[in-house]
Amino acid sequence: MTNEIPVTEAMASRSRRSGGFVIPSSLALRHSSLQRGSALIVVFWMIAILGMVIFAGTKALQADSQYTRMMRGRIFAKRYAEMGIEVARHPVMREDDPLLHFNANDGGGYNVKLVAEEARLNANHLIQTGDKVLLRRLFTSWGFKPEFVSALCDAIKDWVDADGNVSLSGAEKRDYEKMGFEGMPFNRPFKEVEEMLLVRGMDIVNVERPDWREWFTVFGDGRVDINDARPELIALLVDLPMERVQPLLTLRAGRDGALHTQDDVRLSSVPQVAQLLGVFQPQIVAQLQQWIQFAGPIRRIESIGSLGPLQRKLILITQDGKAVWRGEIPAHGKDT
Repeated sequence: MTNEIPVTEAMASRSRRSGGFVIPSSLALRHSSLQRGSALIVVFWMIAILGMVIFAGTKALQADSQYTRMMRGRIFAKRYAEMGIEVARHPVMREDDPLLHFNANDGGGYNVKLVAEEARLNANHLIQTGDKVLLRRLFTSWGFKPEFVSALCDAIKDWVDADGNVSLSGAEKRDYEKMGFEGMPFNRPFKEVEEMLLVRGMDIVNVERPDWREWFTVFGDGRVDINDARPELIALLVDLPMERVQPLLTLRAGRDGALHTQDDVRLSSVPQVAQLLGVFQPQIVAQLQQWIQFAGPIRRIESIGSLGPLQRKLILITQDGKAVWRGEIPAHGKDT
């Protein structure tokens, strides 16, 4: 036998080498095509992954920029509020002074309101005098159920009184320990309004009525300054619908219909208030004698600083020209 290559195989070999280069076989072509396809898929995957990384980075950068702008806005809004406080605390400043309002070229500014701190309910006084009317009337007017109102009023009483006896629906040390709070209640009067948030049930009030701080104070003798009190509080004091309070509000605001302007009318007597409210029952008039006053000596400066939609609200309370409390509360209804 000879070792000669078959004619067909030799011819195929020559055909693959024609022209001085190798012509790949069909098997080699298929293998090369698969390699190129796999590489293309890998490239597509890399492009997709790179696109997602870029997208995520862009979103993170955008969020960071928004946060930075918000923090900058909050800082500048607080600075404007502090400017308003310093302007308003001057002893000769009046509530209708145009310096209490300022707008800057950068879209910021401040608006300041001067009112009597006694235009609010003194929570300590109501509890210490055993008043069982106004607190319950207030929380009920906010839409809370009678059972909740009773429990909340009892819990506030237990927080303020000095003993450890639990009121009917109240809360003392053992009740707070069950909720995981040690050292509560303090069994003393509130030192500031914010302490009321620690009372059992006030967290629910805080959710439903985030403006509740505007209704209370811990300063003064407990009588409400009728000249600065909000209309809802006046209606609450005499348990009247709002339309019955309108004549008093109209007189108090003067001709221009706006409070804290030069034409405001200062109410000065209980008979005058009773007549404007259309209240003549001796019992209610007697209650008004106990519940209202006309020139509270404690001054409250409310300064709202803003930059665009961002607002900060600072409070300064002064008595005899000296600061007794300073802090910040939420500026409701705005992006704070």
